Amino acid sequence: MPEKTRVFVAYSFEKNPPPGESKSDIDVAQWFIKLLKSRSLGYEVLTGSKAVPIRIDEKIKEDIVDSSCLIGIFTKRYREDGTNRWLPSQFVLCEAASAIGFYYNTTKLICGFYEEGIDPKDLALITIGGLELVPFSRSRLDNDRDKFVSYLRRIPDILATGSPKEGTGLFPGPPYSQTYLRKIFTVYTNGGATVQNVTKMLITDATRFEKDLGGEVTHEIFHRRGGFASLNDMIGTPIDRRKEEGFLKGICRRINTKRIDTPLRIRVSEERSTGGKIHVSFYDRNDIRLRLKNQDTIFYQYAWGLPAAYAKTEQELADLTDGEAIDDKAYNHAEVVANHGMIKRLVVEMRFEKGRDPLFDKSPFYQQTSSFSDSPTWSRSTEVPRTEREEDHEIWFQSFLLEEANFQGRLRVLWRPASAKMSA
Repeated sequence: MPEKTRVFVAYSFEKNPPPGESKSDIDVAQWFIKLLKSRSLGYEVLTGSKAVPIRIDEKIKEDIVDSSCLIGIFTKRYREDGTNRWLPSQFVLCEAASAIGFYYNTTKLICGFYEEGIDPKDLALITIGGLELVPFSRSRLDNDRDKFVSYLRRIPDILATGSPKEGTGLFPGPPYSQTYLRKIFTVYTNGGATVQNVTKMLITDATRFEKDLGGEVTHEIFHRRGGFASLNDMIGTPIDRRKEEGFLKGICRRINTKRIDTPLRIRVSEERSTGGKIHVSFYDRNDIRLRLKNQDTIFYQYAWGLPAAYAKTEQELADLTDGEAIDDKAYNHAEVVANHGMIKRLVVEMRFEKGRDPLFDKSPFYQQTSSFSDSPTWSRSTEVPRTEREEDHEIWFQSFLLEEANFQGRLRVLWRPASAKMSA
């Protein structure tokens, strides 16, 4: 008897049906699980425990790793106020995001089903793009059974060939891998800040990079406090005005070992008061766009800044609350999001300009989450280590350094500046 294919099913554990429906999320999931175990398919099915919006449990991670495929069942979980836009459970998205990292450079597969009313593009907030998912209606599951069986029967063949055909996977991953990110937050005593992003990207699928993305890498610029004007105006700000005006600049350092040192082409596609979306592309010194090949590594940087990014004193923030609860409004925030999938090596450096002693009312600490929702549950607070290296800038700045390997999800550093009553 052939060995059963082991799959991990990610789904919402909500027991209450949405308005106008008779089946709950967990009813839908159990219907698909029963189908997967049926004689016509015969899969071995693993599932997680009840969802908790924190880092995914180690047992769940082990089960995802031990499976050949993750099947996501994306039911309508959250409806945005004033719109007809539905989003699925963030925990299901987090399990899919973990599988992206675990299955990278393997023949394993991520696929699944989404409920009608969800835009499949919204399932790719944590990565780039997304191929075929099968839609379903919870009131017509039995009617569409044959369609689902036909889809699920393809999985063993895809796993055996090791080359999923187009239109098979949910999250094929971007056509590049972020092998390194060094994010440097420089915070000045006047409340201004610059954010420098030093990046290495490995091109894993040059054809898809050109065809699907037009040779561009997409980045999100975000600052919780807002204060952004036009990103295009920021691109036009001279570098010597960076402390007085918002700015956005970038440079392509090199491709593999070849030095380039040319400006990044930056295209703005979305703007908000809290940031926006930019697309960067790479050109040589003759103003010709670089044509990248598989396994090329592109080294580049981009930086942006705001003249009034942070509260300068604790009086500008909300008062601290009693107990362990953290009021976001009582702290300054610096955030990192792994929105390209797993970052193989992440370095977060915080540089605070020296100007008063002490600098802080509450020293910098950090928290992490695997959730991409607007209101995640963060991990326990951990102190950010002071740098132990002898750096030239240490005479002007007090620095803190944090390093993470195989980073996924989100990280934030929080601190509370000293009182205005402190003397310089």
